[in-house]
Amino acid sequence: MKEISISDNFFNIWPYVSELKAAKILSKKIKESELVHKVYRNSTEDFEHILLATEKENQFVKLVVDKNKKKVLGYLFLSL
Repeated sequence: MKEISISDNFFNIWPYVSELKAAKILSKKIKESELVHKVYRNSTEDFEHILLATEKENQFVKLVVDKNKKKVLGYLFLSL
């Protein structure tokens, strides 16, 4: 996995993020401008792993995106 800049073009996650906020998986308090912590892309550029900040330090929600199918495959909680 290679880290890419947040300013680079990565998959549009915002509709999915809205669903996570509605389900109270992500806090509505977190500003969208501060939500994306890191973005990683695999070497074939088929998948992206997007780390989203949470209110707790060193805890993230990781989205796994299939760029070919143009959809989020799911999420998991990541504690570093």
